Amino acid sequence: MKKLVTLILAVAMLFCASALAETTLRLASNHTEDFVTSLACIRFADLVKEKTDGEIVVECYFNAVLGEEKATIEQAQFGGIDLVRVNISPLAEFVPEYNSILFPYIFANREHYWKVMDSDEVGKALLQSQKMLDNNLYGLCFYDNGTRNFFFSKNEVHTPADLKGLAVRVQESALMLGMVRAMGGNPTAMAASELYSALQTGVIDGAENNLPWYLSMSLNEVAPIITMDEHNRSADLLVIAKSTMDRLTPEQMAAIQEAADESSLYQRELWAESEQKAREQCLDAGCTIIDLTPEERQQFMDAVVELNATEGAPYKDILDKIAAMQ
Repeated sequence: MKKLVTLILAVAMLFCASALAETTLRLASNHTEDFVTSLACIRFADLVKEKTDGEIVVECYFNAVLGEEKATIEQAQFGGIDLVRVNISPLAEFVPEYNSILFPYIFANREHYWKVMDSDEVGKALLQSQKMLDNNLYGLCFYDNGTRNFFFSKNEVHTPADLKGLAVRVQESALMLGMVRAMGGNPTAMAASELYSALQTGVIDGAENNLPWYLSMSLNEVAPIITMDEHNRSADLLVIAKSTMDRLTPEQMAAIQEAADESSLYQRELWAESEQKAREQCLDAGCTIIDLTPEERQQFMDAVVELNATEGAPYKDILDKIAAMQ
């Protein structure tokens, strides 16, 4: 009996020690749980648990439960959230160098884009920059966010002349606001959660984003006209708060980085499939997809030449590196 009691106590002590050793990290995203990048976040969480033998558990919070993107970045800065999945555009409001990736029409194709994002000279330099650390942030990896295109409730847009005067929702980004303005539109910053209603009621005429996200928000119901101008190739990032990183052992942090890298490769495959599937779903839903002619797309490119030259001046070194990798 005494041996049995001793054994039970020993097992209980081991269980308690294990529970105490477990670290729970919160990951925030404003995407829906079934969105492609959310699946990558879930894969990341599974990999972290596996690679740390359960020492670290990542809890994912989707649907903006912990706030919209800008709010979650701010919470991460103060250690209120451990990990955030954010788009590069709102992050650029904190670390302006990310704007260099967002300039319209600077990537030739998907291969050029990932050559840049995987490079030490541009991609990794941005993720691990001193300005990120100064903001209590550290970039773990990039996720594919595809090409961003315009979509409208009523207007068919083939050229900047068709865009003139239309109210177009963009993210909270000075560069994106400037891009739409240069094209002749009337840019309006607005939270994603307000977008469906704003399009439905005519508060705005259109918006811009990638096709998988467009469908995930059911925007085909209120903005069924899509202009495939591919004005930029955006990115999502998985970011960890530096204050959280500093609490982890080097071994734990290495496991988290490895999990992030693997989740990025997983997400890229899913994204490529989802973009093609999204286009097919849009057509099946009765959407009008406008594939611009080379001449029409050139008119959009010409409209932002001055913007790229003037606003791009502070990032000339990065933009030159991007151009050199074509």
